[in-house]
Amino acid sequence: MTSEFPAARDKWVLTEIEVLVAAYEDMLKREMRGERVVKADAVRALEVVLPARTSGSIERKMQNVSAVLDERGMPWIPGYKPLSHYQRDLAIAVMRTFSGSSRVAEALERYVGNAVPAASGSRLATEDVLIDPPSTRAPRYRGPTSLNLTTGPLGAMRDFRNAALGRAGEEWVINLEREKLVRSGRNDLADRVSWVATVVGDGAGYDVGSFQPDGRPMKVEVKTTNLGRTTPFYITRWEVETSRTSSDEYVLFRVFDFHQDPKLYVLQGSVEDSAQLVPSVFLGYPS
Repeated sequence: MTSEFPAARDKWVLTEIEVLVAAYEDMLKREMRGERVVKADAVRALEVVLPARTSGSIERKMQNVSAVLDERGMPWIPGYKPLSHYQRDLAIAVMRTFSGSSRVAEALERYVGNAVPAASGSRLATEDVLIDPPSTRAPRYRGPTSLNLTTGPLGAMRDFRNAALGRAGEEWVINLEREKLVRSGRNDLADRVSWVATVVGDGAGYDVGSFQPDGRPMKVEVKTTNLGRTTPFYITRWEVETSRTSSDEYVLFRVFDFHQDPKLYVLQGSVEDSAQLVPSVFLGYPS
């Protein structure tokens, strides 16, 4: 009798890929529900049903799944850092699985809209969660998916319209900035960090007034998502104009993975110089 699984060192076949993607899907849903997931247990279970694959091979394939999801702007399992150079069959299987499961779609909808940041055991400053901005690149795989409302430009629009998520991200950044200044011995400046968006509203063109430790003022625009680092963000024309006219003071804090493991990267100065701006919304008048 011929086994449906290949011998060791052969290319992964579709049957194996589907088994692994199903296991990844289950872990991701559980993590989004707040359950504790022991990844090593999942890998050991997969070694039993995929006898030709080592634990290292399985873990690398899990990282490939993360890469497919990350390139679509979707959540992925922390601990399985995205690893590109995957099989086309894997990308197709991942998107088919995630677009075909209403349970995953519902879990993602709840996850993306959650306005509660992950808990931290200590006070965090901006430098504790700061990472480098992602390099600009187009997604490798752009097949159709019924999860478009949580990914890509439509996911960005959902974030833009989620006022509770936006406010939660701004408040989180205010606390980071105050702690940053306290650690720098500038309690005087920490007391002056202001939540501009709640006082002036959108007319200010930025959300938070803060300072560099040397006293230079900062106009901080905060963009928050529960999705990954490469998820695009929406920015208004007035915010872009503010970044241009106040380029010496303007910084954009892109907060991501807010509900699970919040981090941020910073774009300095005019957003026209630090990001690729793609026209997506137009104002129309009858002609």
